[in-house]
Amino acid sequence: MPVVGGFKALGYVFYYVEAHIACIFLLTILLYKIAKGVNKQLSQVYLGDVIFVLMLYFLAEIFWALVDGGVITSNKPLLYLSNIFTYMLLSVASYIWFVLSETLQQDTIVEKFVNRVLLSIPVWISGALCLTAYKTGLVFYVDENNKLVGGKLYLILIVVPFGYMIAASIKAFVRAFNRDRYTDRSIYFMIGVFPITPILLGALQARYWRVPLLCYGAVAAVLYVYITSTDNLISLDPLTQINNKNQMYKYLAQKMRSEEPGLSLFLLMVDIDKLKNINDTFGHLEGDRALVRVANAIKDTCQGPRSRFFLSRYGGDEFVIIAEMSYRAEATWLADQIKHNVQRLSETFGTAYDISVSVGIAQYDYQAPISLQAFIARADSDLYKQKKAGVY
Repeated sequence: MPVVGGFKALGYVFYYVEAHIACIFLLTILLYKIAKGVNKQLSQVYLGDVIFVLMLYFLAEIFWALVDGGVITSNKPLLYLSNIFTYMLLSVASYIWFVLSETLQQDTIVEKFVNRVLLSIPVWISGALCLTAYKTGLVFYVDENNKLVGGKLYLILIVVPFGYMIAASIKAFVRAFNRDRYTDRSIYFMIGVFPITPILLGALQARYWRVPLLCYGAVAAVLYVYITSTDNLISLDPLTQINNKNQMYKYLAQKMRSEEPGLSLFLLMVDIDKLKNINDTFGHLEGDRALVRVANAIKDTCQGPRSRFFLSRYGGDEFVIIAEMSYRAEATWLADQIKHNVQRLSETFGTAYDISVSVGIAQYDYQAPISLQAFIARADSDLYKQKKAGVY
């Protein structure tokens, strides 16, 4: 990112341009993998947008270096233009990252177009100041020696992009430490850590402004996000977008090794009643819709400011909830709430069939430990008793 002041030194241009071309090449590979991937979630779309804008930003940095180094004849209009592109694109990339971070954390504030527009206001203000800098000189201007100098409001150009990243980071860390959600923590920490490298290397580049540090920091951060997001996708069931069986095994094994004071460990096995009839009568596509709706109903039931639940899809029509509660009565109440919320789906979605579930409950005894498979088998056995007794 260009910083005001300094002198021209043609020797650095080659290395500066080379570094940004290398970063563009790496980002092109990531963008290609995202575009060709089977995952078309909104978060992946936003990540692709961040990468694309960063590539444009790196091109703008190359243009700036060519102007600053005298490869392209330097004059006032070109000096203004090269800096306008870099500052505006960096702000846009940071704004999209903020929207992406909120999407990854399932914050509904960014779902509405109006809210996204309101959140983008700092970008518009920063852009307007850049575009009018030639006339006003408020954020930067070219002095009589044809040198770029910071204006009275130059700090805004720094605060806006890094402000978005820092805000996203703070929100993510707060959520990571305040929410008792095992699988979400990797996402929260990823979002929290993301700005560290770009900000640190960006600060160094502000001091040594002809050394291409920020581009490496940005690429490293984006690569970290891509790898973490991919790992997270591997841990999710592709249909219902909740944890898969492997993640459930990891979490359950961890909980069976460490007892929480004052809490008992419960495993609830949820099975959709007569899902085969839905598939046979209405088709497997409708059966998939029923699975997703039941998963969402269970997820909604398990939400809460003090919830200690881990939800996963266990098999074709089975779900597992791992819960830490004080009493078995709480687990029974949770099972009843799940049944009630699932039964309301027919009314909510106007389906031509009724949906119900059966729930089996098992409580883990830390004084008489058993294997993970045996613990699951206890819940499965209780589920079978519920079905046989016709308790829906």
